[in-house]
Amino acid sequence: MADSKKAKAENKSGFFRSFILAIIIGLSGAILISGNLLFWAGETVVNNNQFTKTTAPLIKNHDIQVAIAKYGTNQLFSNVNVQGYISSVLPKKASFLAPTLASQLKTVVNQTLEKTLAKPKVQDIWNNSLQKTHAIIVKGAINYKGNGQLNLGQLFSFIGSNLKGTKLSFLSDKQLPSNIGQIQIINASWLPTIHKIAVNIKPFEAIMTLLLVILICLAIIIARQKQKIILKMSLLFSFLMLLTIISLRIIRLGIQSQVNSDYSSAAVSAYQIVMRPFYIQTATLMILFLIIGLIAWLTGKSKLATKFKKSVSKIFSGNLHSLLFKKENKVTKFFSFYQKYLNWGIIILLGILLCVISISLYSIIGLSLIALIFILIVDILAVKK
Repeated sequence: MADSKKAKAENKSGFFRSFILAIIIGLSGAILISGNLLFWAGETVVNNNQFTKTTAPLIKNHDIQVAIAKYGTNQLFSNVNVQGYISSVLPKKASFLAPTLASQLKTVVNQTLEKTLAKPKVQDIWNNSLQKTHAIIVKGAINYKGNGQLNLGQLFSFIGSNLKGTKLSFLSDKQLPSNIGQIQIINASWLPTIHKIAVNIKPFEAIMTLLLVILICLAIIIARQKQKIILKMSLLFSFLMLLTIISLRIIRLGIQSQVNSDYSSAAVSAYQIVMRPFYIQTATLMILFLIIGLIAWLTGKSKLATKFKKSVSKIFSGNLHSLLFKKENKVTKFFSFYQKYLNWGIIILLGILLCVISISLYSIIGLSLIALIFILIVDILAVKK
């Protein structure tokens, strides 16, 4: 009877533990996906240097140059009656040539724009202008205070604040008359939201990162089989990053099918260029979690992992240990007794370093190799059984 009650209590406790773990892992996955996107947005959209680095290749892309030239030419000939102007300057007997000449002029204008946009000097001017414009927009969003209504006085004051240090600096401290300054020019309820995003995106990044670490640590503490939960979470997080990469591909295909055929190639190229940092970031995280999962698997007690470790140990460390130590001593016994703890210490240190340094594919591979080398050294020094 007592055994039956104990079994029921253990089953109830196990179910509750599994339920809590499922919630924690689910929240961790959701935070990882949203945090990954938020981190990219914070670095690319708000950070002026990263924004410039990301968008600089846009104007250098041939498809985008062609699209801008075509769009500019089409806008010019749609808003200006070029054919009518040509017809007005031609003799009446030659007016029938106006459509042909207008078509030829349109081709020349389009080709001239393409050649102009392909020049490095023009591309530098374009990127410098884009960098300055982005800096002004971000600064305006951060410093904005209001309810979404922008009057002429506020706009003049904002423009003036950006004239300091220029030839027009004498306008920086000027104010418009009150009757003119109060004229409302924009009523945008989204401006306060943009301000909140620009100001709080960095703290949000830190909070989400900390929350993810806390949830992962909490899951490891609660789980009975800690190595197994690390392996499961690593595989889940890797899968979520893979799904994100697949989603980026699907979005690209959607853009290609939805955008006008004249500009679809340019739209796809622009999307790939802008989203490239996000793709690299996501792929890097996927590789990171796969490496963590691999380490967790190797430190486990499954038959396959044990067999693999014994084979590696025999090949790499068994012979080296025999060469280094003719007989076991205090050093080998120490490493043998604390081998498991030392290995986990190396893994924890790896995790701490990845939280501190800038995460990239090279840093992950480099630190992982260093960690594996130290784990191998510990294995070499431990007593061979």
